Order: sequence, then structure tokens, then C-alpha cells
Amino acid sequence: MSNSDSGSAGFFSRSVPADCRPARDVLELPDGYRTAVYVYSASASAPGRLPVLYLHGIQSHPGWFCGSAAALAGRGHLVLQPTRRGSGESRDNRGHAASVEQLLEDVAAAGRLALDRAGANRLHLVGVSWGGKLAAAFTADRRRAVDVASLTLVAPGIAPQVDVSLRTKLAVALSVLVRPHKRFDIPLNDEELFTDNGEMRRYLREDALRLHRATGRFLYVSRCLDAALRRMKRGGLAMPTTLLLARRDRIIDNAVTRELLAHWTAGRVEVEEFDAAHTLEFEPDPEPFYRALCAAVERGEP
Repeated sequence: MSNSDSGSAGFFSRSVPADCRPARDVLELPDGYRTAVYVYSASASAPGRLPVLYLHGIQSHPGWFCGSAAALAGRGHLVLQPTRRGSGESRDNRGHAASVEQLLEDVAAAGRLALDRAGANRLHLVGVSWGGKLAAAFTADRRRAVDVASLTLVAPGIAPQVDVSLRTKLAVALSVLVRPHKRFDIPLNDEELFTDNGEMRRYLREDALRLHRATGRFLYVSRCLDAALRRMKRGGLAMPTTLLLARRDRIIDNAVTRELLAHWTAGRVEVEEFDAAHTLEFEPDPEPFYRALCAAVERGEP
């Protein structure tokens, strides 16, 4: 894997003070693929706080969520943000994943690294947008040897309003059979879908690491994740679960998302809604979101 300079201007969505900047490391995934991970060391003394594994969305990378990661670290949590294979700085097999199993194993590998770095036996899992779908599927899969203390889903992509056309769906289905690495546009290339904040729209337009296209195989795997979630039984998410929603979201269907989480948690989900667009991190004043995220994670503290 070859990487761009993630420390250069443009990687982080907001200015990160020098004493809060994460350490960049490389994680070797189970199949040998190497991906960047960003580790925020706990910047407050809070003995016993569990680490946080923080999953980004389909087009994004860890730099989008530096503000909330730093806020969690400021509360005493070690925060680990892995770069999903084929996204962000990754150049090998860009926009590709072979299977649901592969993605879930990748999350497990990142989780084991977070536990090892923190010297803990449990962690908090946070998933944003498409990463929320992956986080929910991972948490519901009992085969993974990573104990999740709490699950926080931020505008999760489990009930999207935006989808590819029927023609593209047929082309994707054909490509899975004959050209699995053929790439298709991700139907989220309009930055206005993510935020109403002009400064952040400019950041998105200038973000050279943003993933605009994915392979037919990846899009098929994403559909398989949807199918796995549909099979989840009532109460399948037994740990403390929080759902953070954006009232003006144009990417996901909030009403359906609420219903699904209520079913999966047997009514135990905590829900908070903000007067915001999809990416809560990108609001002009993100502090209310940071506070809600920290509170959500700490509901699962011992």
C-alpha cells in the first residue's frame, strides 16, 4: 500500500492542536493487506476508561472525524480509527472488498489492536454513516472474539434514502459475475448531501482521499450486509446502544432507522436528534454532538 502524506493540510476536517494529533500506525489485516490506523491517546486522566473503536463511512476516512475522536480522548478514552481497506490513503484495490466476512474480520483485527493498546478486555464501538451499518453487523455477529461494551450509531446507513439506479443495480449484478473489480460511482458525490456548512462543503470538494467510486463486488457486499441486518432478531443488540440522528438528513431515513434500532434492541435504544444535516461532525458548532457522543459511549462504562 502506498500512502499520501496524511499529515498535510486537507486530511483533517478541522484544525487539530499539536497535543491532540493522533499517532499514525499501520495495521496488517488477516489477509496481509496493510491499512492506516489513527490512534488518539487519552489526554485526560480517567483510570479504567475503555477504548473506543471508531468506524468511518463509505466515502470518508478518519480525518473527517478528528474533532469527535479528540473529544473522546479528552474524556480519557484511547480512540482507534482504522481506515477501511480500499478507502482513504489506500491505493491497493481501491473501493473494493471481497466479502462480508472479510470486512468483519478487518473490524475484529482493529478491535484487537485497540484492546491491546489500552490493556482492556472490552471496547466501545462507534460507527458513522455506512460505518454504522458495519458496526451493527459486527456487534450482532457473536463469532467475533471482541467484547463490545456499548454501540453508538451516528446517522447510520442502515435505511438509506439515496440509492443507485435500477440500471446500475443490474450492471453491478453482472459485474459481480464477470468483472468484480469494475468500479461504479457511489451515489453520494454531491457534498450538499453531507452538510449545509459551506466551509465543510469546500473541505469535501478538496478532499483528495474521498472515495467516489467502488467496485461492483463491494456494492454487492454492502447489500449482503443489509441482508444480514434484516435477519437480526429482536433484541439482537443487547449492549447499551445509542442512536444519534440528524433531523435534516438527506442520506438516511430517520423514521425507518428508529424502527429498526427499536426492534434490534428490544426498545432499549437511546435516541438523540440534532437540527443538522447528515454529518453531525461538520456542523458550525459541533460541540453538542461531541457531548452527546461522549455521553453515549460512557453509558457503557463499568
